[in-house]
Parts: sequence; structure tokens; C-alpha cells
Amino acid sequence: MSASARFHWKVFVSFYVVFSFLALAVSGIVLYVAPPGRIANWSVWRLLLLSKAQWQAVHTIVALAFLVAAGFHIYFNWKVLVAYVKSKLQAGIRMKRELAAASLTGAAILAVSITGMPPFGTVMDVGEDIKNSWSTTASEPPVPHAELMTVEKLSETVKIPTEKAVANLEKQGITVARPTMTVQQIADENRLTPQQVYQKIQSEDAKPKVSLAEGGGWGRMNVQQVCERFNVPLDAGVARLQAAGIEATAGTAIRELATARGKTPIDIATIIVGEDGAVPSPGERKPGAVRGGDGR
Repeated sequence: MSASARFHWKVFVSFYVVFSFLALAVSGIVLYVAPPGRIANWSVWRLLLLSKAQWQAVHTIVALAFLVAAGFHIYFNWKVLVAYVKSKLQAGIRMKRELAAASLTGAAILAVSITGMPPFGTVMDVGEDIKNSWSTTASEPPVPHAELMTVEKLSETVKIPTEKAVANLEKQGITVARPTMTVQQIADENRLTPQQVYQKIQSEDAKPKVSLAEGGGWGRMNVQQVCERFNVPLDAGVARLQAAGIEATAGTAIRELATARGKTPIDIATIIVGEDGAVPSPGERKPGAVRGGDGR
């Protein structure tokens, strides 16, 4: 066999290391902007034909294969690498200022990344903002991971009789073999998203309601989104906050209101939703209200 016809494993590993690096870079960027799992799974979010779960699988498997390939790359190039490291160590000893500066820079980046200080903390905040931007009233499930619930459990959660939920599905041509089927199973069998199945489950004469305790993701919402989710007029939600001494607007983030006042996001959401449905009048506002503005 000629030298050109031989399979060169050293070259193969080198090419694969480059390929896997590019795949990790692309999948990493996609996961940086992808919506939270509760939204991605509920609406079967896709980018470049792949779901978030598939992108996560690509990123994880390619990373593991990259580590294996890197090990072989070191094995095949051991002598060259050792000689290179020795030469750099000798150069580094002669260039003490550069070595110290590089070491301090690396330590500083590590420390700032861990503590979340700008600018690296800002990078993570931007990523969270992009992820949360996918969240709308329509895209949010009634409760986190509702796709894993059975029809019976979901019906109980959203306060719809199971018989009514099954009837609503069957009326639209979807047969439910048993109430213990999960929403995801029904969606898969009918080539729908869990979100579409839920829309068909909903009663036509009333919007299903979920209790605050059963819901989730309040910290990622703003005042308007909480109001929309519980069918509360925006003016009523803002008025309830004002009555509790909290000034806010439609776009004020729930997490910021909670953090500024030592409360949890669900505490703020509970104030907005109210218990008796009464809208406080301007005269009922407490004195010394703290201005929340637009959440800044």
C-alpha cells in the first residue's frame, strides 16, 4: 500500500479537533440565546431545524468527543508539545513581566467571572435577557414542564374537569386513549406541540386559571406579563402594587421589585393578582410609597 493510500490517524485527529471546536462554538452560541427549557419544550422551539434538547445533545456529545480527540492529539504530538512547552518555559523565565502579567490577567478574569462583576457579569445578564425575551403569555406553559403532566393532572391544575378537557380534544379530532397519557405523548401522536394540545384542551367559555403556587417563572416576568397570565387588568395590578407601597409600571421586572424590597417574586405576583379581586382606589395608597419606575 502506497503512503498516499494509507489512512493517517494523526491528520484525521487534527481535522476532527478543528471540526469539533467549530461545532462547540456554534452550539454554544445557540444555547446562549435559546429560551428557557419550559418555553422551548412547550412550544418545541427550533433553530436551524434542531430543538433545544438536540442542541444540548450536540454540545455535550461533541464536547466529550473533543476531549477524546484532544487526548489522541496530545499522544500523537507528544514530543513536539514537550519541546514547545520547554522552549516557552525558558522564554517565560526570561520574560518575567509578561509571565506575571499573563498570570494576573488569567486570575482576574477567573475571579470576575465567578463574582459576576462587569463586564463578564454583563455578558451573562445579556444572555438571560435574550433567553427571557422569548417569554410571552402565549409561549409560557401554565406551569413549568406542563408537557410532562397527564391530561388528568393538567386539567386539575388549570381548573377544568378532566371530562371537559378530553371532550374538547375529541371535538377537534384528537383521541385520548386514557387520561393518564401525558400532554407530550398526545402531542407526539398527533404531530402537535404541547402548547397546541393545551390550546385545544382549554374551555371555550372561560380561560383556565392556575394558582400562583402551581405556576412558576415569576422572576422572569414583568408586571404586564403577570397581569396577562392571570387575566388581571393592568391598571388593577399596578394599583394593588401602589396600595402595598410599591410604585411600578407595566414593564417593571418582578425580580427587581422583589430584590429591592427583600421579597420573593411570588410575593410580588401575589400582590398583583390579589385575593378578592378588588381594585384599590387612589385614596387607599399607603404613604411613603417607594418609586420603582421602569425597574432601573
